[in-house]
Amino acid sequence: AQGRLGPRGGAAGRPPAPPAMLGIASYDSDEEAPPPAAAAPAAAAASAAAAAGEGKAAAAQDAATAAVVGEDGGRAKKLPPLRLRELRKEVSGTKSATAVVQVVRRYMYSAWDMHWGAEALYQIAKRSTARTRRAWANDPAVLKLAEKLRAGACSSHPLPLRGDHDDVDILLVALEALRRMSMQEPEDQKAALEQVVLALVADNWRHPVKSLARLYWLGAPLKLKTKPADFSSLLPAELRARAHELDGPDIALLLASFRKHKDARDAALLEKVSVRLRTGGIHQGVSATDLVEIAEALSELGVNDESAIRPLGQETLRRRGELSPDESHRVHTAFQAMKLPLPQVWTKPGAYTKREGEQIVTSQAFVPQEGHEKKRRGNHDIERTSPPRVVRDYKMMSY
Repeated sequence: AQGRLGPRGGAAGRPPAPPAMLGIASYDSDEEAPPPAAAAPAAAAASAAAAAGEGKAAAAQDAATAAVVGEDGGRAKKLPPLRLRELRKEVSGTKSATAVVQVVRRYMYSAWDMHWGAEALYQIAKRSTARTRRAWANDPAVLKLAEKLRAGACSSHPLPLRGDHDDVDILLVALEALRRMSMQEPEDQKAALEQVVLALVADNWRHPVKSLARLYWLGAPLKLKTKPADFSSLLPAELRARAHELDGPDIALLLASFRKHKDARDAALLEKVSVRLRTGGIHQGVSATDLVEIAEALSELGVNDESAIRPLGQETLRRRGELSPDESHRVHTAFQAMKLPLPQVWTKPGAYTKREGEQIVTSQAFVPQEGHEKKRRGNHDIERTSPPRVVRDYKMMSY
């Protein structure tokens, strides 16, 4: 056994192993397969941790974005229904633009919601003249209100298809208010209006006709790119089918669209509108300025239907105290162009008969006389007390 071992204890016939190289733990040749890397699990764990960190950061960013949208836009964060109903009632119950602005200053930061904010700006626009509207547009509270409404209208959150009708209708109110106050250009509202169109088409136009009239007025100066491509014919057809639901403010919007934009004119819809103007009480809720613009639109569009023009002129004369000198001159010029001077819109005195179905109805027209109008009791009028009661029964007086 001793003869079979080498001088260093190696096997017989084998050369002695070379001494190990200092500083090198193992030696690899090009022909041998590399051993499995021990650092691979650690690298995978590090990449997974980095991905998880990025996911948390993205989630935090999305949450922050949602919080900002809820604060500015009002879609992600809404008030409780009861509180929102109270605020909307308070806004609608105001009697002047000044009172609306006071409500805005009181609740804009503590109880903001786009639903009452849109109605507030709309009421400011409707209850102001052209001059006071420009003054309100520079008020800090109104500027902040418009900023919040623009953020909500241009939010990246799309409108729900077949969802809450109120969201679509309130968005249209906000867009109309911003346009009336000259606080947003039509081109800046194009993306929001295209979202509204998609929501209405998906919901088969089951919305109030007032929203459809607003959309017609807002989209008149724009060319909306929506699907279906024949949308331009869908909305007028829907309005024609529901013309009996139009009220005074809706008619004012449609006539303003016809007057200012020739591409938006629709002869059949104009005829339906003129027929609707014959309805009694149709001018309720229309401002005095809108009455003037309706008369000018009818004059420019060539509407000579006397049964539609006379009620408009009578309502204008009843509210002539609300007109400025320029508006009074304009409305007289418009009626003169329609071959019906404004002082002649009242029916001539006398008895008239007309057939209504199978009956003949007789009506009598009177001339109002000076001093015969009903006097309204003012705030400073004091109602006189009745005289003291006189008892004539002397027998009862003796007790």
